[in-house]
Amino acid sequence: MPDFRSILKEEGNFSPAGEILDKLLSAAEEIYIKPRTPIIESGRINSNVYIVKEGIIRLLHFEQDKEITFGFASPGTFLLSPHSYYMNIPAFLQAETCKTPATVLRISKSRFDSLLAESHELALWMLNLAIGQLFSCERKLYLINGTAKERYSSVLKNRPEIIRAVPAKVIASYLGVTPQYLCRLKEELLNE
Repeated sequence: MPDFRSILKEEGNFSPAGEILDKLLSAAEEIYIKPRTPIIESGRINSNVYIVKEGIIRLLHFEQDKEITFGFASPGTFLLSPHSYYMNIPAFLQAETCKTPATVLRISKSRFDSLLAESHELALWMLNLAIGQLFSCERKLYLINGTAKERYSSVLKNRPEIIRAVPAKVIASYLGVTPQYLCRLKEELLNE
């Protein structure tokens, strides 16, 4: 298992120098988050920047009385509410731990902005990560198209750690199916 610094350096296509990583990490506060606990709450302003150190974080939004899972963040992933960070308005997406606890690093917006202003290399790295997240959103649309069975198979193949760390009802939400249908899919795949 690679150490956290290595995971961070491998996030994206741009690898920052060690001193840039040191500066970023020294500005962060490590926080332990209990299972099924929001880090960024939908409907509240939270302009902090977070980096997942351990665990899996679920990204979701609410549609009337339904929770819709948008995606997952694993170690090395940077998280923030674009609504809150950029426009200082309440978050749309919620970020919360799954069935296991997580450890995240938190950096205030003002400190993060100062770091970006001080370091061209850090700003380039963050731009690279932002473009990478846009790529991931588009790739997700590509990978999870098709039937529910194909989408579940894609998650099994491409993100098996999600299946282990996330409750079945959340996986069902992510795939856009009911938990009962997901159960049938699992049985069908086991019998193949």
